[in-house]
Amino acid sequence: MLTEKVKQRIVGGFVLLALVLVLFAVLFDFSETAPRVDTSSRIPPKPDIVPVEVAEPARPDNISPAPPPEEGFQLGVEEPQQAVAPTPEPPQLSEQGLPESWVLQVGSFRDAERAQALVKKLLDDGYRAFVQQQKDSQGQLSRVFVGPKVLKEKLLQEKAAIDKKYGLNALVVRFEP
Repeated sequence: MLTEKVKQRIVGGFVLLALVLVLFAVLFDFSETAPRVDTSSRIPPKPDIVPVEVAEPARPDNISPAPPPEEGFQLGVEEPQQAVAPTPEPPQLSEQGLPESWVLQVGSFRDAERAQALVKKLLDDGYRAFVQQQKDSQGQLSRVFVGPKVLKEKLLQEKAAIDKKYGLNALVVRFEP
């Protein structure tokens, strides 16, 4: 004579009671076989270290001072007097009678705005920079140059500074007006 609603409530109550019993058994473990945590330390005690007295090093009298560093290493040279000092290349004239000069190619860009931004940075840092436009099979190419310089050695010094500052690997090329 139980109605359908009462039967559903009784079954639902049994289901809830079973869930509570299962969760209670999972959450609380009453067995005595649970592992114990070892709280003793395995770190050894601090050792007794006695400081050692170290004497200051003394320079022997029979040692001669080192020679000053040389400009460059040359193969087959035994004595410094035999070494030939490197001479920078003197400026030369091109076939047109103009001084031969050199430039650094700092970058090549498809985007002209990026090339102009790099030129602006270089100009702000005191370098003589310019852009040359060139057309190729894939479109317009903007090349950024620094220079020109008549002495290649001066340009190589600037190359080292620019490469380090901007994280580049610039190319030294002959300037063609």
